[in-house]
Amino acid sequence: MSKQAPIKRSLQRKWQKSKPKPTNRNSKKKSNGIGSLMENRRCHLRKKKREVKVSKTDPESGLLVKNERERVFAYSYHTACDRNGWILQTYVTAANVHDSQAFFVLFERVKREIQSCPEAVCVDAGYKTPAIAKYLLEQGVKPIWPYTRPKTKDGFFRKSDFVYDEYFDCYLCPNDQVLSYSTTNREGYREYKSDPAVCRSCPYLHQCTQSKSYTKVVTRHVWQDYYEEAEHLRYVPEYRELYALRKETIERDFADMKEKHGLRWTHYRGLEKNEAQAMLVCAAMNLKKLANYLWKAKHRPFFSFAWLPILPTFFENIVYLWNKMGFRHSSETHFVNSLRAASQRSSPFSVMVSLKRQIAFGKSDNPRCVADNADCQ
Repeated sequence: MSKQAPIKRSLQRKWQKSKPKPTNRNSKKKSNGIGSLMENRRCHLRKKKREVKVSKTDPESGLLVKNERERVFAYSYHTACDRNGWILQTYVTAANVHDSQAFFVLFERVKREIQSCPEAVCVDAGYKTPAIAKYLLEQGVKPIWPYTRPKTKDGFFRKSDFVYDEYFDCYLCPNDQVLSYSTTNREGYREYKSDPAVCRSCPYLHQCTQSKSYTKVVTRHVWQDYYEEAEHLRYVPEYRELYALRKETIERDFADMKEKHGLRWTHYRGLEKNEAQAMLVCAAMNLKKLANYLWKAKHRPFFSFAWLPILPTFFENIVYLWNKMGFRHSSETHFVNSLRAASQRSSPFSVMVSLKRQIAFGKSDNPRCVADNADCQ
C-alpha cells in the first residue's frame, strides 16, 4: 500500500495539470482584439443591469420607496391646475416613473385643453431638470421652480466655487487652476478634469476631492444655459408671488384628493382604471368649487347698510367674481372632455359618467383659454 501511494499522487498531479483552469469573468484578458472588447462590454452590462421589482397582482404599478422601511407598489397622480385652483388635466403613471418623464405628456394635454400656451409654469423640485427648462423656454414659457440646496458633503467645495469660463470652455478651481474639457458622457454631461500633477501638491486637496488619482471632475450639462436662465427667474418679484400660490392651489387640491376623495390609497388595478378614477375625482372637485361660487353669487347681500363703509371695493368684488366665473366656464369644458374620455374607457364608472354629463353639464363647443399662468405638478 505504501508503494502505490506515490504512484497515485503522481497521476493526480498530471491530471490536475492537464485539466483546463476555470476562467474568471472579472479578470482582464491579455489578448487585444474584438473578442476581448466584446467580452469586456458584456461584463460591464452585467454589472450595470438593474433589477426591477414587478408586482404579481398588478404588473402596471411601480415600486415606491419612501424611506428605508416603507416600500410599496403604487401609482403617481400628476395634476395641473390654474392659479385659482381649477384642475385642468391629470396624468397617472407608475410610481417608479420619474416626475420629469411625465411632465411632457401632462404639459401637452394642458395645451390641448386650454388651446393655448401658458405664460409661466410653477413646478415642484421633481421637475427641475435642464431638459424641462429647454423645453419650456423654447416655447416662450417661463419655468418657475424652487431653490434646492446643494448636495455636496460637508467640508468640501461646492460646484458654485468652481467658475466656468464660457470663452475658453473650462472651469477654474479655488486655487486658480484650469479644469479642461475631457469628454461627454451618455447622460449629456460634459466632464472637465484637472491635472493630477498639480492637484497632488494643492493645499486645498482635502477640501476638493477624495480621488486616489488626484483628479477633480466637474460636470456641466449640455443644456446648462437653459437651466441657469430658469434659475434667474426665481428672483423676479412677480414670479416669486406666483410661486407662492402653489400652497393655495395645487397643494390644497392634493390634500382634498387624499383626505376627502380616498386617493391616499389605490383602490383599483391597472393604469386605465386609475386614470378613469382620477378624471372623475378631478371633475367632482371642480363641481364643488363651481357650486361654492354660484352659492356665493346668489346669497351675496347687494343692498345692505353694512356695505356702506366698503362701497368703493364693491365693484372690485364684482369684477373679481366675474373673473372667477370666466375661469369656471373654461374649467367646465374640461369637465365634459374628461368625463367623455372616462366614459369611453371600459371601467365601472361608465354609467355614472354618462349621467353626470347629461345632468350637470351641457354642450360646450367653444372652450376658451383658462389663464396666462398655470401651475403644474
